[in-house]
Amino acid sequence: MQNKDSRFEMRLNQEQRSRLDAAAESKGLSTSQWALSNLLAAADRDIREAHILRLSHDSWEEFSSALDEPMPPALIDLLRSEPIWK
Repeated sequence: MQNKDSRFEMRLNQEQRSRLDAAAESKGLSTSQWALSNLLAAADRDIREAHILRLSHDSWEEFSSALDEPMPPALIDLLRSEPIWK
């Protein structure tokens, strides 16, 4: 078990707190355990979805066609150049 060395607090109205307590009780968890597991699942989902690019059918076709085209000379030169951070 990992040492928990950080706290996370939030302010709720009584109705919100009652809903969280009821959900936690239905799963046999403390409200903190229930909230943490659901917050982490939501965080993982949002992080994963932030890395997904969604395109319409027409945009996908345009993107795919562009990938099939030869790279412009300026892009080839850029890729061959020394990065500024080296």
